[in-house]
Amino acid sequence: YASLMKDQLKQLHQKARLARDANSTQAYGAALAAIQEGEVRANQDFDEAKMLSVVEKEAGKFKESAEAFAKAGRDEQATELAACMDLLVSLLPSKLDEAAYPKLVANAIESTGASSMKEMGLVMATLKKEHGSALDMHIASAAVKNSLG
Repeated sequence: YASLMKDQLKQLHQKARLARDANSTQAYGAALAAIQEGEVRANQDFDEAKMLSVVEKEAGKFKESAEAFAKAGRDEQATELAACMDLLVSLLPSKLDEAAYPKLVANAIESTGASSMKEMGLVMATLKKEHGSALDMHIASAAVKNSLG
């Protein structure tokens, strides 16, 4: 079973290397390495959702590094790392609009029958299963706490 995400990353990485595009090579290489390392550690191939999650984490690492370099006054490195983050973010499905969360949460609570904070995990798992990486977990958990609490 070949993964679309992994194939896409390999092609992008190869094109970037051939074009001698340092930022793209670094971004796609980091994401590929993280996926391969994760698969080896888990001793199984990742599905698309898991790969998207890894790519999202790698984008987050580039963002944190860019912010750290910016704080240290190293703007050139910060700009390069921000560009790497943008490249990876562009591969991810777009996030849900914040205005959609109350309805999504209400539907998940209704479908799970949750009535207290004890069942927050169940509601979150349902949301994650239905909406995957389009879900912003911080916004979702705040909305669930709001509804159940």
